[in-house]
Amino acid sequence: MAPIGTELLEPTSVAVQTLNAVLDAPLTIGDLLQPERFITQTINGIQAGFVLFLIASGLTVILGILDVLNLAHGELYALGAFVASSVGGYLVGTGANAIFSPPTSFSPVASFGFVLVLILVALIAALIMVPIGALIETTLIRPIYDRAQVYQLVLTFALLLIIADVVELVWGSDPQQPAFATIQAINDIPSFDIIGFGNIPTLVLMVILVSLGLGLALFWFFGRTKTGRIMRATAIDREMATALGVSTDRTFTLVFALGAFLAGFAGAMQFVITRAQTGMGEQALVLSFVVIVVGGLGSLRGALVGAVVVGILQNWMIVINPDFQTAAPFAVMVLILLVKPEGLFGSWGERT
Repeated sequence: MAPIGTELLEPTSVAVQTLNAVLDAPLTIGDLLQPERFITQTINGIQAGFVLFLIASGLTVILGILDVLNLAHGELYALGAFVASSVGGYLVGTGANAIFSPPTSFSPVASFGFVLVLILVALIAALIMVPIGALIETTLIRPIYDRAQVYQLVLTFALLLIIADVVELVWGSDPQQPAFATIQAINDIPSFDIIGFGNIPTLVLMVILVSLGLGLALFWFFGRTKTGRIMRATAIDREMATALGVSTDRTFTLVFALGAFLAGFAGAMQFVITRAQTGMGEQALVLSFVVIVVGGLGSLRGALVGAVVVGILQNWMIVINPDFQTAAPFAVMVLILLVKPEGLFGSWGERT
């Protein structure tokens, strides 16, 4: 098994290898402090953090409102990545039957239009996850809400294994990668190279902006919409919400479906920037636990801060000492548990 969270950081690893090849020298803490390398590692860390935020936000919303620790959440993320590979394979290609072909060189209209196509692929993959999440909640999770939490853990762990086997049965054990022409079409768009950071691909910027946009939409949903406020009220006081006429069954189904959507979208983003592969869900799930402990159980704001901290920290550790790349986030988690056990932003409900 690869070190935890490595595929979330793979673009960063490539960037580091490129820099090493150029400089041909061992890396030290002093190397990280070089402006170009520091900015490169930090930007790649932000990208990894935003993908992690999308995964952790779904997990933390389900935990905060439903009080269910969904161990299958990581596999929903992996399933989203594989679904995106199939959707992308159907919509995007270079053959005569392709609906959308990637442009072979930069053209403002064609290139930015192709970015929208990739966002559409991610949205379709995430939307496919919605009925899957709703089905899991209504048929498997709902009957055991009143039982001890250990039943939920056992059930969702079983789901984790089932989804992992289904993924391998349908897509096989070989990784699914986006076509090189697809990646190149995005990276042909000038972005970081304009300001002298040509070693950072435009794909990284695309994932940051798209994930940021979805994150802002999530905050708006819970802060400004009636449905979002009902969900928050249910998280604060379930009995009071029921007494006021809120359908907890419908709310819980919506919450679980939303969590599946976020996991699926994160998986699609990860597929676009690296690949879909078996085992990716387990690694993402473990890092998501770190994020929600650091940020606060059930806190969206905490998930955002925690995910970015974990992403940047892991990328810095690649330069400082790769042997501690996996251990560093867990060290932060232990420190938070000792100093501020409720996490940086407390629990869900009163603050998003």
